[in-house]
Amino acid sequence: MRRFDWNQQGFTLVELMAAVLITVVIVAATMTTVVTSNRANVVNTQVADTQQNVRLAIDLLSRDIKLAGFNYNATDPATGSVGACNATIGAVVKPVGLLPQDQTPTGADTGADSVSMVLPVVNTTGWTLTAAVGGTPNNKTYDNSISLSGAAMTEMVAQGLVVGSTISIGGALSKTVQAVNATSIGFGTGNFVDGQFPVGTPVYLMQCVRYQVVANTPATCGSDTPCLVRNNVPLVDGVEDLQLAYACDGCNQAAPNPLFPDGVVDDQDASSTSGFPTFTQGDFVSNSAWAIAPWTPDKIRLAQVSLVVRPTNADDGLDEKGTKAVNTTGPVIIGDHNPSADTGYNASTYMQQRRRVMIRTIQPRNL
Repeated sequence: MRRFDWNQQGFTLVELMAAVLITVVIVAATMTTVVTSNRANVVNTQVADTQQNVRLAIDLLSRDIKLAGFNYNATDPATGSVGACNATIGAVVKPVGLLPQDQTPTGADTGADSVSMVLPVVNTTGWTLTAAVGGTPNNKTYDNSISLSGAAMTEMVAQGLVVGSTISIGGALSKTVQAVNATSIGFGTGNFVDGQFPVGTPVYLMQCVRYQVVANTPATCGSDTPCLVRNNVPLVDGVEDLQLAYACDGCNQAAPNPLFPDGVVDDQDASSTSGFPTFTQGDFVSNSAWAIAPWTPDKIRLAQVSLVVRPTNADDGLDEKGTKAVNTTGPVIIGDHNPSADTGYNASTYMQQRRRVMIRTIQPRNL
């Protein structure tokens, strides 16, 4: 007969259930920590991406505004407008190097501003003179055309060079094209190159570039998330608002400002005292059509760019349910744009996304 040792006992049902309960609590706590950490990592990544995007967008705008005009001589009667970079001053259409486009020039905006500017077409091979132009200071020649290689001409035509285009020689002299040949560009009878340019001087094709914010256009931005575009080419995702203000010299003739430009930014808020000019935030102008003399684009000396950028997706909370986070207590207001006045504004949806704001003042160097 088999003997049984009744002193060797197993787990009771109560002990087994207690062990299972403890195991479930430990696993649940571990999973909660894992889920929370993962959601926090996603949020941190979105925050970093948003910060990177706002810096990228303002750097791109700053670079191009500094180059705006590229010494393009808009006051030369022989130089035509570059694309849509022109302003109707009174009844006269005039070419400009920088064209402000306020969303609502007469009051508070209900959307993003835009801006157009004359810039050189960027090329990788470089287009240069194959023959000197203008002679020398002691032996001046009167040339109304320039010579380039056949390859350069082919590339320039592919980039949009046609009769009526504007080119810049060395970034110093702009000319309107009157003839496009296999290895040369002509400017017309009597329209001579003013200056001396040696072989190898760069030649640039000028273009009119427009920066704007596009919203709810998947065909352009790739999703419903707004983006910053340059001539309808998307550059930076998540750019929700772009506001621009400008400081000018000679556009405000009211005291204490002089009647004509004097090299000092106009005092718009009468903050200057005792005859000493004092530049303040109030000297920036955000509401103006820049189309009535003396308020014209050629008077602009500073541009202030304000950007609002948000993530491409709404932020989830840190709980297991994925409850949407509340990150903004109210609309982010920059310039004269309050998003709460926009059509379709939804406060609860708006508050579900973090936003980053960056403001930078830029001095155009070539207007």
